[in-house]
Amino acid sequence: MKNFKNSIFLFFLFLVSGLATGQSLSKYAQISIITCAPGSELYSTFGHSAIRIKDPVLRIDNVYNYGTFNFETPNFYIKFIRGKLDYMLSVSPYRYFIISYKQEKRAINEQILNLSDTQKNNIYKALKINSLPENVYYRYDFIKDNCATRVLKIIKDVLKDSLILPEKSTVSEQSFREMLMPYLQTKDWERFGINLALGRPVDKIAKSEQTAFLPDYLKILFEQSKIKTLNGIVPIVKKENILYLPYKKNIEDSLNITPKYVLWFLLVVILFFTIFEIKYRKKYFILDKTLFFIIGFIGLIILFLWFFTEHSSVVNNQNIIWASPLFFIAAFLLKKNNKKYLRIFFLSYSVLILLFMLADVFFIPIYDKAVIPLELILIVRSSLIYLKK
Repeated sequence: MKNFKNSIFLFFLFLVSGLATGQSLSKYAQISIITCAPGSELYSTFGHSAIRIKDPVLRIDNVYNYGTFNFETPNFYIKFIRGKLDYMLSVSPYRYFIISYKQEKRAINEQILNLSDTQKNNIYKALKINSLPENVYYRYDFIKDNCATRVLKIIKDVLKDSLILPEKSTVSEQSFREMLMPYLQTKDWERFGINLALGRPVDKIAKSEQTAFLPDYLKILFEQSKIKTLNGIVPIVKKENILYLPYKKNIEDSLNITPKYVLWFLLVVILFFTIFEIKYRKKYFILDKTLFFIIGFIGLIILFLWFFTEHSSVVNNQNIIWASPLFFIAAFLLKKNNKKYLRIFFLSYSVLILLFMLADVFFIPIYDKAVIPLELILIVRSSLIYLKK
């Protein structure tokens, strides 16, 4: 009898909770944009955006997070590299969400939106539909489709013409690459690698809405946006709260081994070997085989990202000019006495790389100045291969 009563009680509790989750939000509900500061790990370098639904009457306080992925996905790393990894919308209680970011010492900002009861409920319903198993996944794209752009998309889709976004953002005169660089100021090797991988699409000037691919700029976009109401046009952000602000310790300057220092040092060393080689008529073809094998392998990676992945930001990568995949093949053909066609190949590339480097310095914004010593190394060694019969 006792078990029967418990079963009835649990069934009633389940029924009531089910009805509560299907209810409309109360007039005391709030919808806000959460912006989290960048973290120390590479995946968190550019910050994070999410949507918070809070209703004290229904006892709802959840965070809708579009930046989640499943490590147990079959062939996870292969899909990630090829740009075929699906991200998902996850829903978690606010208290768990904020604890995780506090543990990482990442500041959290909240923008409470100025919405009518109908608009709040429409956004809430749209988020619940998106969180259904059949809708929860989406194909992630670093620039076009991520945790920040998804937040903007759902707000736009629901509010439609009521939302007035600024035609020109305060940061819309920058390219996507320029917007990324401040986040990588203290991460020299990561910046070098990212600049090697990203192609020309990220050098386009970002329009007002396009700046929202970064969480901080999504926050700025909402600060500048307005909404049409019965009382006229008003700012869409009703109130802004700092939910968590970590104590920042003074970081002492220390000597960082950056790509720039390493590659300039490498240039000096190789120039020394080159002078010694010319003076004493030596042939360090093992040095050249190693150098061009590595550069050619980098070129193969760039080629793979360009043509065999779905990452939209890595196509048209001009780095493939100096990091040519052909060097990978040429490295195996190098000998102490090289054929004429191989020598002409290296001469042609030394001229091409020189022209490319000059164009970068004087005409086209260079990806990363750390590649200059690397280009000089390739010019010097390619020219020497041509000169030596």
